Amino acid sequence: MEEYIDRALGLLKDSNVRIVEDYHSLSEWLEIMKKHRLLPSDAQIALTCKHHNIKVIATFDEDFRRVPWLEVVP
Repeated sequence: MEEYIDRALGLLKDSNVRIVEDYHSLSEWLEIMKKHRLLPSDAQIALTCKHHNIKVIATFDEDFRRVPWLEVVP
C-alpha cells in the first residue's frame, strides 16, 4: 500500500498540486454558512480557500458561485 501512496503523492507533486490543511475557525465558519447560504462542508472548503489565499476552485457545485473570493471553473 505504501508504494501506491508514494506514487499518488509523486503524481500530485509532478502536477504542481498543493495539498493544504483545513483551516478551523468556528466563528468564521458559522458566518460563511449564514452569509453565503452554504452547507457546512461547503463552508469549510470556502473558509480553507480563503485562509490559504486560493482564488479558483474547480467544481460543478453552483453554490460556490455565491462566495465572492472564489472563481468557479469550469
